[in-house]
Amino acid sequence: MAEMPEHQGSYDSDPDGAFLKDLPPLIKRYTFQGKEQFYDILETETARFEASADTSEFLLFHANKETIETLFDPLKEDTDIAKFCSSFDTNERLFLVSMPLGPHNTATDEMNSLIRKALRPMGLDYALREYPGITVQGESRGKVPDYGWGPKRRPRGPSVPLEIAFSESDSKLNSDVRFWLNPDDGNADICLTLRINKSRPEIRVEKWERQNNRIHRSQAIWMTKERNHAKAEVIVTGHPLIIPFDALFHRQPVEPREKDLEIPEQQLGALAASIWEEQGWYLGSTEIPDIDTH
Repeated sequence: MAEMPEHQGSYDSDPDGAFLKDLPPLIKRYTFQGKEQFYDILETETARFEASADTSEFLLFHANKETIETLFDPLKEDTDIAKFCSSFDTNERLFLVSMPLGPHNTATDEMNSLIRKALRPMGLDYALREYPGITVQGESRGKVPDYGWGPKRRPRGPSVPLEIAFSESDSKLNSDVRFWLNPDDGNADICLTLRINKSRPEIRVEKWERQNNRIHRSQAIWMTKERNHAKAEVIVTGHPLIIPFDALFHRQPVEPREKDLEIPEQQLGALAASIWEEQGWYLGSTEIPDIDTH
């Protein structure tokens, strides 16, 4: 799929399009030759990623169908390697690996905290099922969301998955979004993406939905660091982040306190500050604040 310009708000959703083989050249390709080779590559490329702004946190491996099915089978999987696997396609004979990175983990933890804070006044923070490290499989391909949420009764996967990337290109995140919003694959209602800029304190959060066989960006939020101030300040545009109640829980609200989730400017700023602190851009206190909902 062609790279989507940052100003574009939608693109065609072709469920039969390439999933992994058309990822950008910045993502290095290897042929899988066993565990020892895998860990050697992972160690080398992780060090290279941390030292350079022109590298990707993802690695793409070619392997036979049986190897891929074993890696992603919860009854057979080699959990040591499987925990790094992000996506796979047995038809393309490819699987994608994500490097273990601190800012990535911070982003998932903090976003989960924000979702639960928004649900607490509704009394629904424990009505939610979380999807950390759980493989969701379609006919020939599958993905492990960076995180995800949905009602506890939903059997297959998250209704709202979250995908995170450091890459300068949007191609990887677009591929993720297409998987999650495809009814034959992830079958999610909404997909959230969070893009962390590796070279400067800048974060973009986007909300994607499927409308009339097109994938549509329904919201974009930018978080940047204000310059020329004695004290660093987070600037948030496009807030609040809104997650429709019915999309998350697969039902309509039944009482007044049940409503769309809104994550306000202050909490989004705290999210950004936590990620930037992990990256080495310290901005002061990063505790996610509570807000008065009355």
